[in-house]
Amino acid sequence: MQPLDDLKTETDSSTGEVRVCPSCGHVNPSDGSERCNGCWVPLTGVGAVSQVEGELMIRRRRNKLLGRKLVLRSLPLGLAVVLIVWGMVVTFDLRPKPAQAVSGLNPSVAAENWALARRTPDNSGFTPSVAPVPQQVQWTFATTETLTSAPAVVDGRVYLSTGGGRTVALDQASGQLLWEYHTGLSSDSTPAVAGDMVIAAFTPGLIVALDRNTGATRWKIDLDQPIFSSPILAEGTLYFGAGDWKLHALDAATGKERWVFVTEDWIVSPVAYADGTVVVASQDSHVYLLDADSGRQRLMFDTGFQRFGGGPAIHGDTVYFSSDRGWLWAIDRRAKSYPGQRKLWRVKINLYVWQVISSRPNQPGGLWSKRVGGELQGLLAIANDTVYGATEQGKVFARDAITGNKRWSTRLSVEISTAPTVAGNTVLVGSKNGTIFGLDARTGDVLWDFNVSHEEIVDSPIVAGNIIYVVSADGTLYALSGAQ
Repeated sequence: MQPLDDLKTETDSSTGEVRVCPSCGHVNPSDGSERCNGCWVPLTGVGAVSQVEGELMIRRRRNKLLGRKLVLRSLPLGLAVVLIVWGMVVTFDLRPKPAQAVSGLNPSVAAENWALARRTPDNSGFTPSVAPVPQQVQWTFATTETLTSAPAVVDGRVYLSTGGGRTVALDQASGQLLWEYHTGLSSDSTPAVAGDMVIAAFTPGLIVALDRNTGATRWKIDLDQPIFSSPILAEGTLYFGAGDWKLHALDAATGKERWVFVTEDWIVSPVAYADGTVVVASQDSHVYLLDADSGRQRLMFDTGFQRFGGGPAIHGDTVYFSSDRGWLWAIDRRAKSYPGQRKLWRVKINLYVWQVISSRPNQPGGLWSKRVGGELQGLLAIANDTVYGATEQGKVFARDAITGNKRWSTRLSVEISTAPTVAGNTVLVGSKNGTIFGLDARTGDVLWDFNVSHEEIVDSPIVAGNIIYVVSADGTLYALSGAQ
């Protein structure tokens, strides 16, 4: 095709008519020629027009082609601008944020209290209170219902949810029933206690906030989705995962939804929170780091395994969690993913697999991973820069929180049924034969053991107010104390 500026008008002097080539726009004389003088395309079917009309046609064609050129030339620039704007929005989180919680409600972290499933929003499973050496059962609270989760203990009261649909408040000193709230729905979680409220989750999807002193209903919502994890509460927001593949963030004071984050599978373990970061492990083998204000993803970490042994726990700027096949992981809580970063990492992994590069590339956010073997029980406990864990096969272990290197490992002669907790310098675990063990947190030596019942201990022992609380599969909550 000829340049527009080179197109010439050839007029039939006898008739003053022309024929405009539909291919190149060349104006040919209407002299009966069969092909265009500009591009040699057949002119079959091209009618003759006046010279004025021909000039108008070529002018329109010229303008159209110029417009196309301008569009084509501006596309790369426009695309670059869009990518820059999108990158800035994602990187600097410039999108509108959800409404803030109406209160700054937080659970009590006083040494004598245990207000959440793992005591603190970061899921540390640690209390500075010294665990008593159990010598006697101070009191029991027996039910005809199943019990699957430990209680919360705050300011002289014990709060427990049962498999029969009750949430009860007990006197800490005597175990006497103070009030109960009945739904008829089973519960697999520990209540969250903050301010003057107790918030309980029931397995079919009901969340209820109760007055801590009377048991009166403050608010309730029904998700109609299964909830298997205990809720946590921090900075006025209640966090929990559900069977709808979502992490929910509710205003703790009102029950109104602040935001939701969608994963790719069920969430069955507690969420962890620390310093504006929410961490959730989904059964899609991914761990997600989110901004607590907006619910937006900062990092996704892939373990490569389909199921998790336990949810996340946070210590300082590091997130710890376990996965199937006995793996422990540590990732950077401050890490962020940038556009294209994970795709580049996957490309490098393929290059490593095909031995194009010699060193295995680190996944964004990854610090270390260690395999300890066995089937890990529940969440890890974090204390004194040490990560504590337990396997069903009877192994209790301690790993350096910075490097993941082994500090000690102790093999018990029984199967372990709970995740560990740490009280002072004692690591506590429960077993399938109804015995709890206390191990030295520094050496792993067994300090004592105490047989609670003939049934399995179904959740981690907790310590509050110089009492150890243990939940058994026989439907009984045991309060253990030391020598009088």
